[in-house]
Amino acid sequence: MDQVDLFKKIDKIIGTPFCFLLGVLDKLFFKKDNISLKPKRILVIKLIAIGDLVVALPTLRALKKSFPESYIAILVTPRVREVVEGCPYLDKIIYYDILGKDKGIKGLFKLIWLLRKLKFDVVIELEQYYRITTLISYLAGIQNRIGFDLPGQGRRWLFTIRVPYPINKHEVEAFLEMVKIIGADTSEKELVEIWVSDKDKEYINKFLDEAGVLKKDFLVGIHPGTGPSAVSRRWPPEKFGKLADWLVKKYKAKVLFTGDFLELKLINECIKSMTVKPIIAAGRTNLKQFAEITKRCKLFIVADTGPLHIAVAMKSKVIGLYGPNTPSKWGPYGSGHLTIYKTLDCSPCTKLYLGQVSRCKDPICMENIQVDDVKKAVEKILEGSANAT
Repeated sequence: MDQVDLFKKIDKIIGTPFCFLLGVLDKLFFKKDNISLKPKRILVIKLIAIGDLVVALPTLRALKKSFPESYIAILVTPRVREVVEGCPYLDKIIYYDILGKDKGIKGLFKLIWLLRKLKFDVVIELEQYYRITTLISYLAGIQNRIGFDLPGQGRRWLFTIRVPYPINKHEVEAFLEMVKIIGADTSEKELVEIWVSDKDKEYINKFLDEAGVLKKDFLVGIHPGTGPSAVSRRWPPEKFGKLADWLVKKYKAKVLFTGDFLELKLINECIKSMTVKPIIAAGRTNLKQFAEITKRCKLFIVADTGPLHIAVAMKSKVIGLYGPNTPSKWGPYGSGHLTIYKTLDCSPCTKLYLGQVSRCKDPICMENIQVDDVKKAVEKILEGSANAT
């Protein structure tokens, strides 16, 4: 069990009864003041997942444009810091290293003390599932607490404003519902580019130059990995290899494999049968450099994982491969992208808003995606006939 899985388990077992108990006590013994919906100091919470935070950036933009004079901060973990560093819509980034130096009761109460000193009047929880964020919001004494109204989590009674969770809307639009309720203009929905420094851009320029990539080249990015808690979302590596060979032969593409250092073994499985050597960027970029490299790709092919949303935000054309999760909720947002999804009776088996994550040992939903399916999607995108997902 990785750290994130362990955190989720502890959060559910301990957080649910605590939230429920505090909710009952709050309702019985504490007088409610009139709720103010003219925020001056706003805290947004989105702790862990990279993909979630990328699709939440339009919500930050909506807040800042609607309330330009308000002080806006976000609470995140250090593992996702590069998504928001440099964000012009934020006045402050607060880091909570819940799996590291801030873990335990001491770290929790240190954070709560800090939040109390910052005197926020509104907190917007962009968490679909975690109870710890609701406990933090309540104990920090923030008067207006906005969160998704979802059953079975024990936390709904700690929210002063409960927003119905839109199960049938893309998560970009679901997050925007949270700020629409306080009067934010949510008409601008497209994803926001990650903020990349000139130094990181120069690093990618040098990397691609050394790899022999020219501006005129048809550069295709392939990202075969997913997080360790989402292995069932992976497409078979040998199929990625066959697809990459076809891209080189048919389109004279320069194929580039991305991922982190831990995914090099998976990438080696993908490329071992290839007849043309690809470019390997895995383990050689940080998140911002990865974002920049996806911007240089004319096409990006990826399973259901956070880097997919980064590629979309950076304006690359994306083909997403889906199985345990549904693309209607988590697909590449906007026009010009395509998803491949075999609608099986057992799919989707991942429903993050209910804390349900696929543990399937035989992900036939991904196995059923054929190389020819992806080839047809490539041809469709290159013909310019891809529709919005």
